[in-house]
Amino acid sequence: MKFIERKEELITKGNCIVFICDGEGSIGLSIYKHEDFVGTTTVKAGRGPQLNRYTGMFITTVADTVRGKYNFGYKRNEKNLKKETLTLPVTPEGTPDWQYMESYMRHIESQQIVKYLQHYTKYIAD
Repeated sequence: MKFIERKEELITKGNCIVFICDGEGSIGLSIYKHEDFVGTTTVKAGRGPQLNRYTGMFITTVADTVRGKYNFGYKRNEKNLKKETLTLPVTPEGTPDWQYMESYMRHIESQQIVKYLQHYTKYIAD
């Protein structure tokens, strides 16, 4: 919301998924944060060894599909997060398919970059 003086005790380390637990219009959303940030008491951070920018974006997209069940009477708090189930792609062994999630999001990103460059090139040429 604004720039502040850096105080280490307020910093939340990046490379995490931030679950927004309260707030008009944003309750139930999740975002991937690569960089360190200052959060509020109304967010929870989730971490994992396989988490990176691409798997984080994949997971937040899936997590946001259940956003509609959260409201001012039913918050996305730590207790409710622990009960939440996300349907992710799995390997034949039944573990999350981190490679697929990363590859898929890299592909989507590449498509968007190509689309942007085509638009930009056309705009410059005109």
